Amino acid sequence: MSDVPLAYPVPWRFIRDHAPTYGLKNASLETLRHVSFTLVGPGSLPEHFPMTVGAGETAWLPIAGDDLARATTLIVRWRRDNDDEYLWRVVF
Repeated sequence: MSDVPLAYPVPWRFIRDHAPTYGLKNASLETLRHVSFTLVGPGSLPEHFPMTVGAGETAWLPIAGDDLARATTLIVRWRRDNDDEYLWRVVF
């Protein structure tokens, strides 16, 4: 039997319906800790502290910018209960 862990599905659902406020819903059954966001490219995201997002909860982010889909990426960073760290790139 292999010691390689199974693939971990991305627990987030990106909500674009309320732009310029965007949501990241934790669609998993676990609490995600030390969740933080970084915007790469043109656009602005207010400063924030790392947060905890419980199962089924949504983190709402006000992101300003013109034509974000052209050149902006949101990097989402979080930790699971086992303290493993994950990164996910979101494009608009």
